[in-house]
Amino acid sequence: SQFAGLVMTPRRNPAFRQIEFISLSEKRILLIIVTMEGEVENRVILTEQAVSPSVLTEAANYFNQHFAGHRFDQVRAKLRDELGRVRDDITRLMAAAVDAGSQAADASQENVVVSGSRNLLNVNELSSNMGNLRRLFDAFEQKTGLLQLLDQSRNAAGVQIFIGGESELLPLDECSLVSAPYSVNGQVVGTLGVVGPTRMAYERVVPIVDITAKLLSSALSHHG
Repeated sequence: SQFAGLVMTPRRNPAFRQIEFISLSEKRILLIIVTMEGEVENRVILTEQAVSPSVLTEAANYFNQHFAGHRFDQVRAKLRDELGRVRDDITRLMAAAVDAGSQAADASQENVVVSGSRNLLNVNELSSNMGNLRRLFDAFEQKTGLLQLLDQSRNAAGVQIFIGGESELLPLDECSLVSAPYSVNGQVVGTLGVVGPTRMAYERVVPIVDITAKLLSSALSHHG
């Protein structure tokens, strides 16, 4: 397209395969989370009282035996039912692990990849005003508004066009986003799009976005 390309990566499965606790000091514990995809997340848990290595091992074993394969929000609901059956020290540790695990899962969700933003330096409508261009690059850096726009596109049947003056989530009146969702085995998992000037040749960019979304969906899906 010769403009900037955006991809909202697929939401990952936040369920965990296994957790481990490692004592860092008397009241600081390292929580190691292995996701279902085999990725590893680390979080530090602070406890009010010292926790012995045997309790750490017991809590991790209980957690893995009863909750492996679940999301942390599911574990939180199940943990309420378990409170009466588990010792207080283990319950507190597991509750802290659920909170830390939920934060780790949230932090790993929803990423936007931006590529080709330098191409916009060659677009006269955008590069003639350095202040505006800086605002656009700030939006690429922060990604929040772009993420909301791409998220809106997830529910669209095909290509959508967002024009700067009409969409509050685009930082400039002079820019537009052309986007389309992509899927894996028929289930929408993300969105991709092109950011360029409002006067871009839509008859050229729309088919590029449409075909790229379809090609990506096809590449990611299993064909039996």
